[in-house]
Amino acid sequence: MNYSVDEKNFKILGRTLMLDNVRYLNYSGSYIEFEFIGEKVEAVIWTNGANGDDIYKAWIAVFINDEETPSKRFALNHEEAKYVLYEGDGTKATKIRIMKMSEVAFAKVGIKSINIEGKQPEPTNYLPRKIEFIGDSITCGYGNEGIFNVDVFNTTQENPWEAYAIKTARKLGADYHLVSWSGIGIISNWVEASVNEPLDNWLMPMLYQYTDAHLCKELNITDVEVWDNTRFSPDVIVINLGTNDMSYTRNIKERVDKFGNEYYKFLEFVRSHNPGSSIICTLGAMGDDLCPEIEKQVHRFSDDKNDTNVYFMKFDVQMDEDGIGADWHPSIITHEKMAQKLSDTIKEIKNW
Repeated sequence: MNYSVDEKNFKILGRTLMLDNVRYLNYSGSYIEFEFIGEKVEAVIWTNGANGDDIYKAWIAVFINDEETPSKRFALNHEEAKYVLYEGDGTKATKIRIMKMSEVAFAKVGIKSINIEGKQPEPTNYLPRKIEFIGDSITCGYGNEGIFNVDVFNTTQENPWEAYAIKTARKLGADYHLVSWSGIGIISNWVEASVNEPLDNWLMPMLYQYTDAHLCKELNITDVEVWDNTRFSPDVIVINLGTNDMSYTRNIKERVDKFGNEYYKFLEFVRSHNPGSSIICTLGAMGDDLCPEIEKQVHRFSDDKNDTNVYFMKFDVQMDEDGIGADWHPSIITHEKMAQKLSDTIKEIKNW
């Protein structure tokens, strides 16, 4: 029987859009999950990246029964196709998770239907703990399976499951949302050293307001869905932004000051939509020039708002001996160190 991906039959994690009975999974690590008793599961999946460059195609992973490494991980090479996700003997309950591995900045993914030979699927349980991660390429797991000066970034080597954000959630037994986009910043996206104007056409303070602004742009949808924060009320929000702003601020005081003021405004927006969340502001894995400014704004915000539930935590700068990923991004080893430090910090803050 064919099923559309609704919340009656599926656990749906991540900022996803449902349009014309198609469930769009675009942010890194977004997934659907269900249990069923049956012999076969197929999915009809659409992508807009089938005819594009191979290095930017959408990638999907399939996890069976809470396994640590996915049973399948594959690129979507056709605009629309039916993929076999699971085949078994149909005698016992089986859990299936279908996860978006590549990031929202590249090819989009829409699940048109899940086709099951067996009993009606049931959603798995949501976890009691929830963490939201707001970040850039580091949070997406950009290039973490690549090698610096050997590999050029491609979505084949992008693994959010083994990046610090999802690893932190796994360590803490928490559900998660990733609102992350490669190259994005607070006042400027990443720019070359020769560029002296900010690249500010697509920044996180705008992106964070919507469920999936870029998909709406790609599909020419003018009524862009504003994200309803009550759909996912995080216990903890981790903001890991500033790495790309550094490519523009370059320790120039007026630029750093502007970054600080806009960071403060973003904190205000995040807090206004998540009044009960602990907010952890962090930076450092790919450079720590803006850490003092972020820490300053966290203290300013805490004092101004009498808010004792906002914190600063600095990541250690990545080390050569731990390996460097594609385009000088953190390696799997570095991500593990980041996840350990962040999860320890959250445990202390939340008494988990």
